[in-house]
Amino acid sequence: MKSVLMIVQNFYPEIGSAGNRMKNIYLHLKRNGFEVTVITLKPSYPNQSLYQDTKFWDEDSIEEDVIRIKPDKVKRYTSNMGKRLLHYLEAMWLFIYTIIRLEKKYDYVFATTPPIFPTFAALIAKKKMKAKLITDVRDLWPESLIGVGVFTNKWVLKIAFFLERKLYRHSDFIIINSPGFRDYIVAKGVQEEAIQFIPNSLTADELTLKNLLTPVSENVIKVVYAGNIGLAQDLKKLIAVAEKLREHKQIEFSMIGYGYRISEVEKEISSRGLTNIKMINAMNRRVTLHEVSTSHIAYVSLVEKEVFNKVLPGKIIDYMCVGKPIVGDVDGRAKKMLREAKCGLVAESRNVDEICQHILTMASDPALREELGENGHRYAKQHFQWSKNIKGLINVMEASG
Repeated sequence: MKSVLMIVQNFYPEIGSAGNRMKNIYLHLKRNGFEVTVITLKPSYPNQSLYQDTKFWDEDSIEEDVIRIKPDKVKRYTSNMGKRLLHYLEAMWLFIYTIIRLEKKYDYVFATTPPIFPTFAALIAKKKMKAKLITDVRDLWPESLIGVGVFTNKWVLKIAFFLERKLYRHSDFIIINSPGFRDYIVAKGVQEEAIQFIPNSLTADELTLKNLLTPVSENVIKVVYAGNIGLAQDLKKLIAVAEKLREHKQIEFSMIGYGYRISEVEKEISSRGLTNIKMINAMNRRVTLHEVSTSHIAYVSLVEKEVFNKVLPGKIIDYMCVGKPIVGDVDGRAKKMLREAKCGLVAESRNVDEICQHILTMASDPALREELGENGHRYAKQHFQWSKNIKGLINVMEASG
């Protein structure tokens, strides 16, 4: 039996696409006969107290394969970038310390970025164990940091770019969750044959949720955003949309989320006196999918920066999973997929007026919503199932010996 050591900062039961992706890769490697050990942090994203709720711990057997490390300096993700950097560096050191003490050797080391700092530990593990290194790239760090204007310190960026070069150079294979990352990584000197696209995907069980819970009424049209409320999502624009549509009493907005800008967003809603948009605390994945499923329209946005044109937000796939029509304030890969799947309306001008018009169009046309939702669900079943997509990773591992 081949063995895999996963070195990942975000893992079950953490919410968010990173934790969900790593959990599913772990589960599907196990189901395909691999022995897997995971080194990860005590769950802390967006904060540790969230995971005192047992509803987040809904998998019985995972912990037996998990080594959890516990940072002492920073116990939660914070909006203070200095403290967040300290958290990353402390985690990197704890990953390295754990690997140095680990006696067992593995055939494969699997690392994921961002954040990029734990991948330094993966390089050490590869060398110590003479293992193949497989790197999972979910976002282009440090390029995306520059895109959102944080961590602008030149020395921090120099270290991050140095780690990125080292990581790509020493990875035996790289998997990406957006095809938009391929050209960037090839330009860094990686052979194209060493790159495999494995999108964020869905379980067979999740794909059955579409008809389990549906909107209860046509009298109130619910527009939902679910996911990270961070630097890469332009959610102030959604607040402006809600303000412009405040006289349309039949339309209500909700944000299910967490993240760097949540306080800022809450203050913005309050300062504008909006009662047609509400914030919902982060919930576990299944409950979140249920909440999205009972809405009529789903919303996705990314800030207007070139680096985000390469990104494929996981929430689009989740919206497709439960058959929701999507209004998009996106460009690049995300826009291309929404068009290919014919599952939503994209604001070409990316201004508030056009987004409002798309929402009003969908709100007044149940047949259009049904058609777009069905298209998205069909596309998700064809392209985004873990049971099929995991074979891309397994093929890469078997080819490397």
